[in-house]
Amino acid sequence: MARGRGILINDDYEIQVQPERSGTGKIVKGVVIGNTLYQNTALILKANKGEFKQQPTLGIGIDGVLLDDDYMDWRRKIRLQLELDEQKVNDIIFNSVDNLVIDAVYNSK
Repeated sequence: MARGRGILINDDYEIQVQPERSGTGKIVKGVVIGNTLYQNTALILKANKGEFKQQPTLGIGIDGVLLDDDYMDWRRKIRLQLELDEQKVNDIIFNSVDNLVIDAVYNSK
């Protein structure tokens, strides 16, 4: 499967399931597959370091920004963490707690 495509999760962090049944009633499809770029970015922003078992150094802990006002440092942290996920970060706009815009794509290999 290509980088940036995978199993999607919903807003409650549960796997998205849309069962599709055959004519006999058997489930033949169900797990939703799609573009994971945005959900992966959101998970990295939300998670603290140590929460990803396979990559314990991955995670921003964006909740901590509420106690800080050094947005340049947060932009640097976000860029570095997304690059660990093999994302190419084109731009990050972050000048207040209410305004975070990330323009990134997965590196093509």
